[in-house]
Amino acid sequence: MMDIENFISQIKRNCNISDAKYWGAYSLCGFLLRLRELYRIERGIRPWESIPQKEIAEWISEREKLWKELEDKDFIYINFNGNAYHPFDVGNLNAALEKEGLIYSAGYAEYMKPSFFLADLIEKRTVDGYDVYIADNEYARDLSAHPAMLQGRVIFGRIAITTQLLWGKFEELQHRKIKGSLAYAFSRYGITPDDNSPGDIDRQLSKIAASEVETYIHHEIGEAIEGEKLGEEWKTMLRELSCSKAEHFARGIKDLLSDTSEKGMVRFIIDEHKEASLGFYIAFLVGYRRLLFPEIIDACRNFVETGDWGFIEDARRVGYKKAEKYAERLLSLKKEKQDASQVCEYIETKLLTELKYV
Repeated sequence: MMDIENFISQIKRNCNISDAKYWGAYSLCGFLLRLRELYRIERGIRPWESIPQKEIAEWISEREKLWKELEDKDFIYINFNGNAYHPFDVGNLNAALEKEGLIYSAGYAEYMKPSFFLADLIEKRTVDGYDVYIADNEYARDLSAHPAMLQGRVIFGRIAITTQLLWGKFEELQHRKIKGSLAYAFSRYGITPDDNSPGDIDRQLSKIAASEVETYIHHEIGEAIEGEKLGEEWKTMLRELSCSKAEHFARGIKDLLSDTSEKGMVRFIIDEHKEASLGFYIAFLVGYRRLLFPEIIDACRNFVETGDWGFIEDARRVGYKKAEKYAERLLSLKKEKQDASQVCEYIETKLLTELKYV
């Protein structure tokens, strides 16, 4: 019989080792938000419930002490049913876990941070040649929180994380004076800013997350396709630009390529006529992606007025071509400059300035 608590503790240890080594890569604001969500999940605090400040302060202090102990440690092997698995041996471990109704993920998130989670497996299927696993309730996770993750030819969709993101946007909707794309997105599911029954909202958002996670899965499909086109040179460049504005810009370009790819998120939204997903796409469009892709804002406005998906398709094509050209410029720049510091300087002083005034 499976000792679930011991198994979870092994995953949690590797999650904590990863956080101990990489927590400093996040901005202070981003780090604190991630800590709050991790605390909320570990303590079973519902999204609408307040977090006791004294208790979370004590928890953070304890977590910092734990990280100090773990920051120089190596990831441990995962023991399951008498077998020891390398922590990144996802395929073999999941083959053993499936009959338990569980799914395990290990890969690399932003800043090449190792990321792990263990969750309930609710569905497995194939989409465009990729094995897709849909996970819900999560038993262990690190600070990284992405609604979908790509690992080779496998994509993990995470309903719990998607629900968490939607809760954040619902709270934002309630406090915004100008509702815009958020109000439009939630209204497609029959939710208004005036809804004030947390339990009902939570149930609705869980159902919405199961639908919205599909769009994130298609972002990952676009990510895989565009990654193959860009090749290893792109990955090498990202590693060399680590933790700089230039790296964030390059990742923004890759994300836009993935979104607007022929098999990506925006095309999926168009093909499936997912009006709510379009609203959420605009609401979650931030940073360099928003700077790179202003065309989608006007296109969405025109779509809401006319119902014509052609506006969105035209914007998608423009966004893809723009991201493709910037990606080509960056790869050409890397070959020309060679030195990573020179590449960083050129991107930050030339390309970013140029983009802001286009």
